[in-house]
Amino acid sequence: MAHIVIMPKLGFNMDEGQLVKWHKKVGERVVKGDTLFDIHTDKTTMPVESTVDGVLLKIMLQEWERAPVFTPVAVLGQAGEDPDAALAAAGAPASATAQADAPSKNPGGAAPSGQGVPVSTALRLTPKARKMAQEEGLYLPSLASVQGTGFQGGITARDIKASPLARKTAAQAGVDLASVHGTGIGGKVMQADVRAAAPAPHAETKKIYSVQPYSGIRRIIGERLADSKFSAPHAYFADSVDVARLNAFRAQLLEGGVRAGFSDLLILAVCKALRRYPEINVSLEGDRIVAYAGINIGLAVAGNNGLVVPVVKDAQEKSLENIAAETRDLVERARAGRLLPEEYSGGTFTISNLGPFGLEDFTAIINPPEAAILAVSAVRKKAVVISGADGEDAIAVRPVMGIRLSADHRLIDGLLAANFIKYLKELLENPIRMLV
Repeated sequence: MAHIVIMPKLGFNMDEGQLVKWHKKVGERVVKGDTLFDIHTDKTTMPVESTVDGVLLKIMLQEWERAPVFTPVAVLGQAGEDPDAALAAAGAPASATAQADAPSKNPGGAAPSGQGVPVSTALRLTPKARKMAQEEGLYLPSLASVQGTGFQGGITARDIKASPLARKTAAQAGVDLASVHGTGIGGKVMQADVRAAAPAPHAETKKIYSVQPYSGIRRIIGERLADSKFSAPHAYFADSVDVARLNAFRAQLLEGGVRAGFSDLLILAVCKALRRYPEINVSLEGDRIVAYAGINIGLAVAGNNGLVVPVVKDAQEKSLENIAAETRDLVERARAGRLLPEEYSGGTFTISNLGPFGLEDFTAIINPPEAAILAVSAVRKKAVVISGADGEDAIAVRPVMGIRLSADHRLIDGLLAANFIKYLKELLENPIRMLV
């Protein structure tokens, strides 16, 4: 009996995958456990193994093509079997390209009195699209004209993530809603967005260098950070740190054979500060504030596949040497796109260090569901006022680094954040205190 291979869902935020390499050819024998193909998810590249024995009868997704999760990408079976017949029997298309996730077979829900038939019972919607329709109170009259881009014409969330007026304006102007950047809550496309995207008559032609789809990791990052910015009221707390002693401390460690980078010392300092102020090591889940016993620190890394945040789990239990060794391994594999999903998830606090890029100041957006993120800027030599042993003030040139905490003001009060930054500064300016 033929077996249909689908695009797997390897992470909570994974909506689609990109098939980057086939390890088998049509007609080749496949044994259970053999690697069939590699896929690139939102942040990493993963091998996909066969779960059955058989012959690869048909490939429906070519290398470097994308497909939503749960979309059929290949057929395995016995030699001589008809793969198209198996696909037809399962109600699957003959090609995975440009298909979306399969519509739900359990629409559910009923329309409030006087509002007609609800969209979720009259049309084929994905679970996410059905939830959106229910939350926005969308019913058949307002969505009857929506052209579904999903599996077998089903309507997906991206098909309805626009106001009714925006959809009407887009139809009149000939604008593809999928190409419009939404500025409404949660990225919803509004009428003004459609008008801005519509070509103006007699407008000056722009010379385009390239066009690429807003998808994959770029879309994941954008949607997550937009949701964070709109849903979590950000408050910011900044200070400057004299890192002269920290530089000397790191030099001594290197001389002693301890390969600790600047980011490793930041992780150690942040971990100690979070142990003193555990109220920052929290997240908001629904109507519950969850405080964590373990300190899982994410370190934002810019790799070939975009921004990735590998996580050092239970940092409070690890020495500086262990943190440094683990960080080196995680960062190296993050840049190569080889992290496992569990290695870039589960963080409770994130550090974004753009110091190596020479940036003097920046503000980071909280990585949900965490409650705070620390932005670390470049070290610059600056003239500062210092007090001498005799109590007299003097001007001196010192290496100064900027730190800025972005905090979810729903969970973290100003005084708590201020105390955290103050203590973190004390640790960085007196690094020996990190070890005691």
